[in-house]
Amino acid sequence: MKNTVSPVQDRFGKYISLLVFVLFINSPVFGQVPAKKDYIVVGDSALSQGVIQDIPSESNTSIYFARTKKLGFTKFTIEELTEFRVSERLFFRKEIPQNNGQHVVFLEKLPHPVTDAVFWKLNGDKPIFYIETPAGMEILGDSYRAQLSNRLGNPRLDPLLEITQLNDLSLQYLARTANTIKKPRTFSRIFVITPFVGYISQTVGLTIPDSDHEGEISSSSPVFGLNGEAFLTFKRNLSLNVGVTWSQFDAQKYFVYEYGANRYESDVFLDFSLIQIPVTAKYYWDLSPNRYRLYVEMGYSYAIPDYEKLGVYQGKFERDEVVTSVRNFEMSDSFSGFTWGIGVEKYLNKHQGLVFGLRGFKVDGASEEFVKGLTFHLGYKF
Repeated sequence: MKNTVSPVQDRFGKYISLLVFVLFINSPVFGQVPAKKDYIVVGDSALSQGVIQDIPSESNTSIYFARTKKLGFTKFTIEELTEFRVSERLFFRKEIPQNNGQHVVFLEKLPHPVTDAVFWKLNGDKPIFYIETPAGMEILGDSYRAQLSNRLGNPRLDPLLEITQLNDLSLQYLARTANTIKKPRTFSRIFVITPFVGYISQTVGLTIPDSDHEGEISSSSPVFGLNGEAFLTFKRNLSLNVGVTWSQFDAQKYFVYEYGANRYESDVFLDFSLIQIPVTAKYYWDLSPNRYRLYVEMGYSYAIPDYEKLGVYQGKFERDEVVTSVRNFEMSDSFSGFTWGIGVEKYLNKHQGLVFGLRGFKVDGASEEFVKGLTFHLGYKF
C-alpha cells in the first residue's frame, strides 16, 4: 500500500523545517568540539591522557586519577597537585576564608573571567561560590548582588544583577556579559512565561454543503492563552516560543447563490471552540533598554476545533416551489498554517513586564476550509 501525506502534515513539515533552519543559522554553535582529556599537574609535570573520578573527593582536598580505567586509580592530595581538569572543567588549589582563617581546597574556576575578577565554585551538595579580585577572595552570600555590583563596578550590569542567581550558568553569563557589554541593553531570564488575555476577530472560510459556493463567516470573542519562551542567543534577543490559546467562534450568515439551474438561500451557523498551539521565533529590539522593547514573531500554528454545532437551513427554489431542509455538515478535525505577531513589552521590577501584542494567523484544513484571525492581547511576563 502506498503511503500518503495529508496537506496538514505536509504544511507542518514545511513550517517546522523553516523554523528550525532560522533558529539554526542564528545559533552560535554549528559543530561539536571534541571533549578534552582529563589531566593533573604534579609539581612542574602534567600527566595527561587520564581519567579522574569522584569530584569532589574528601571535601575537595584530593582526587583519584588513572592513566586508564583498567590500570586503577591513584589518590593525589592537595599538597601534591596545583591544578587539574575534568572534561571542560578546570580546578586549582586555592585558599579560601573559613572560620576566621584560611583553608586550602580545590576550587573550580568558572569560564569567562572578568578583568580583575574571577568566579570560583566550591563543589558539594550545596555549592558555594566565590569572587576573587585584587582585593582578595570573598564568599558570595545572601547579599551577593550588592557584592557583585561593588566588585564589578559597572552600572550597565546592574539590571542583569537583578536576575542573576547563584549558579554556574547565571554567573558565567554575568562574566561573559561584563567582558563584552558596550552600551546598556535589556536583560531577560533565559526562560519566561507569559499568560495573556485579549480579544480575537476570526473568519471561517468554507464551501456551503451540496454546492460549489464559497463563503466566509466572521465572529469575535475573548481569547485566553499562555506562552513559554526560551532565549537562544547570548544577547537574548532571539527566542523560541511555544504556547496555547483558547477562543470561541459562534456566528451565522445568510447566503443567496445559484447552483446548477436553481437558486438557493442558505443560513449557515457555526458554533465551536478553537485551541491553537503556535510555535514561533521571536526577535527583539530595544526601544529603551530595560524599559521598552519591540518584538516581531513568526512561525507555525496548529489548531484543534471542538465543534458544538455545524449546520445549515437551506431553501432550494425550483420553479413554483421551495424545498427546505435542515442539515448538519462536517469540517476538518485540525488546521495548520502560518502565524505572525508584533508587540511592545513594558518592563517592571526585576524584568517582569507587561506585553501589548497583536497576533495574526491563517490555518487551513484538509479541504478548502480555513480559519484566519487577528488577536489583540495583554500579557504579564515573568
